[in-house]
Amino acid sequence: MNTQAFDVYGLIVILVLAVVAPLVGIWDMRRLERWLEEGRRNARIATYWWIIGIEWAMTGLFAGWWLLDGRGLDGIGLVWALDGWQWLAAGLGLAAAAFVIAQMVLALRDPEQLRQLREQAGSVAEIGPVTPAESRLFGGVSVTAGVCEEVVYRGVLMAVLMPVTGLWPAVALSSLIFGLGHIYQGLVGVVKTAGVGLVMALLTVFSGSILVPIVLHAVIDLTSGRMLAASNQHDALSKSDQGFPNHPA
Repeated sequence: MNTQAFDVYGLIVILVLAVVAPLVGIWDMRRLERWLEEGRRNARIATYWWIIGIEWAMTGLFAGWWLLDGRGLDGIGLVWALDGWQWLAAGLGLAAAAFVIAQMVLALRDPEQLRQLREQAGSVAEIGPVTPAESRLFGGVSVTAGVCEEVVYRGVLMAVLMPVTGLWPAVALSSLIFGLGHIYQGLVGVVKTAGVGLVMALLTVFSGSILVPIVLHAVIDLTSGRMLAASNQHDALSKSDQGFPNHPA
């Protein structure tokens, strides 16, 4: 382990991502649940805009500060200069994105898979869009997450961790902190997202860039949103057919 200490920038990055972001996520989820229980119109729309705004603000702050300190974008993985085996890592990432899309296409054709998806999602399904307007804006949330979270967690966070912890501890710690950022999804959600974070971190290491993880992350969120929307709509129609009132949106 390197004896170099974290500078002020690194300490603030870790504090925000490991402590503040998880707490904000919990607060945001509880607020959305309260709004939905109250029957507030456009509850999800307001939540989606909030997520988009706060993620871009955080990314702009961290990336801007990074550049003002005289460090280049290549230091946080914003570079496309693949060589040798890096092409294999990039190809695997893009193949994974294509596989995720294929899975979505199959799931959308199978109402039973959609039902199972909603059951597995549990309360997190409340985040998913229901109306066409919500689905369109959730696409913006997905792209935002793909860009911003990769820049922040696989770019900035790993860059401040590696000089102190070394490469592989930085991969593990950044993945764990990424999982904690999704603690509003419960323990299972933390474990799953930490696993996704580990895959993204490994793609970053072996491709030398965060660009492929950005694409894969955005595709995962876009397809998840599309499937959640379809499952939520199917659930609402089922309740309507059974005489239950539609869930407020």
